[in-house]
Amino acid sequence: MDLGDWSWDQGTVSLDGEWTLDGIPWEVPSTKGFHGTPMGYGIYRLKIKLPKNSTHLALLSPLIGTAFSLSVDEEIIAKEGKVSSSAEGGSPSYRPRVILIPANGKTELDLKMEVSNWDDQFGGIYYSLALGNIEQIQTIRTQAVVWEAFLFGAIFLMGLYHCGSFFFRSQNRAPLWFGVFCLMISFRSTLYSETLFLEIFPDVSWYFVIRGVYATMALALVSFAAFVDRLYPKHSYRPATFLTVFGGITYAIVNLFAPIVWTTTLLVPFQLLLLSFGIYSLITVGRALLHKEPGAGLFVGGTFLFLLTVFLDIVKSHFFWNLPSLVNIGTLVFLLAQSLVVARLFANAFATSEMHSAALEKINSSLERFIPREVLGFLNKTSITEIVLGDFSEMKMTVFFLDIRNFTGLSESMSPKENFKFINSFLKLFGPIIRDHNGFVDKYLGDGMMALFPGPPDESLAAAIAMRQALKEYNDGRVRGGYQAIEFGIGIHTGPLMLGTIGENRRMDSTVISDTVNAASRLEGLTKKYSVDILVSGATLDHLEHPEVFHTKFVAEETVKGKIRPIEVFQLTHEFS
Repeated sequence: MDLGDWSWDQGTVSLDGEWTLDGIPWEVPSTKGFHGTPMGYGIYRLKIKLPKNSTHLALLSPLIGTAFSLSVDEEIIAKEGKVSSSAEGGSPSYRPRVILIPANGKTELDLKMEVSNWDDQFGGIYYSLALGNIEQIQTIRTQAVVWEAFLFGAIFLMGLYHCGSFFFRSQNRAPLWFGVFCLMISFRSTLYSETLFLEIFPDVSWYFVIRGVYATMALALVSFAAFVDRLYPKHSYRPATFLTVFGGITYAIVNLFAPIVWTTTLLVPFQLLLLSFGIYSLITVGRALLHKEPGAGLFVGGTFLFLLTVFLDIVKSHFFWNLPSLVNIGTLVFLLAQSLVVARLFANAFATSEMHSAALEKINSSLERFIPREVLGFLNKTSITEIVLGDFSEMKMTVFFLDIRNFTGLSESMSPKENFKFINSFLKLFGPIIRDHNGFVDKYLGDGMMALFPGPPDESLAAAIAMRQALKEYNDGRVRGGYQAIEFGIGIHTGPLMLGTIGENRRMDSTVISDTVNAASRLEGLTKKYSVDILVSGATLDHLEHPEVFHTKFVAEETVKGKIRPIEVFQLTHEFS
């Protein structure tokens, strides 16, 4: 190679071209190994005429299969593994290296590379060597290492993210398998090309590295097959997945435990399986694309690019076409595309979940108009879906009954539509007053309602007084409009009760069971007898926190059905003190 007119300022020089192998002209690099066989021993030689003032040169040595000794002018300057002319004495090892070349004052270099391979499917010099000054070669090597480190980090974190996504949402296994696939690819990237793994663990055996390269490749195929199957289960063909998984696991086991020669022997069948599944996956995702499945377009584009780079890499390695090595770029683009597919899958799932959540919240809000939220709290439930037949709770409360006086007579003068409109406008007036005083409506009773006040009875009496004032304002409007004024009766009693669910599994309701309820209902009925609007039991007055606030008047003692002892009845006369 005549570099007499070359200037190192122009950059490095590739040493591709005609060398000699055991004295015979031989093209370098080549996958033909040693005179056409991958395993063997040979001596490569090349004489280089250097430009003037060539100093501080270096050689970028790639993976050379699988042991070499480099001499310059018959002086050994670098070794990797143990070179042997027979299988018994050799020891394989390879890793990319920057080799300093003693060229100070020299006008010619005589490169001699003694190489042997007794283990791998590829032997000899099968990657390009580059010659240049130290800074140039070191920069190329550093850039390659940084790229490999970036590739590992990006893919590894991608894998962890998707595996973590599965553990937090395990219903869909597609992210898990994609995460495992990313992890296998990231581990493989540290064992191949720039062999970053060996930078960290320089004493690891070559056999460990080569087994790791092929085992991770096999397991990557297994996880990818499972990923495709789980991503589009409606369009995948399960036997094809099982066949691929079986083939990949088998090849992984061979790589891990069988003699290393089996790895190289079965590589071509495995590569055929890999390409076959790639074509199958494109067909599967093509079907998904036709059915407008989410992410199918990204999947097709990413997979096609990835398979194209893998195919070119296989062709390059087997037939030594002069093709660039793009498989790392193809892998990264492919993984980014698949990550977007999985991300879109999660986004769709999240959007669906949000939609269902909004719908459920709307349903719960609607149901709360039939079963009060307070009932859920008293039954120690957080959602209406948790309520089952027979749930109950015992406590002391104030029961509040309200009824419209003479509703039958009023309704006879109205149409059914007017009846419902009147009742709703009337009850709408008092519901907010009950809630404003920390009570809640347990049920509507046609022309009235029953409410419960869990707190001090003072709140129920205050609510009754507020309703009296609201009714006065309501009647003022009715009278101005030419309608009859409305009257109501309210009965209030405090005591123990049981709140729970009754009915049967397909139809249930919340209710309150207690003599307290009967007493409050009886008091409301007595308002007609004594021609008053609000009656309160003595038991309620006994539990008031601030009895001085309310004005009451004793009315009578009345016996309530089911009670032996009569209860004291008081009229709530007028406003607060």
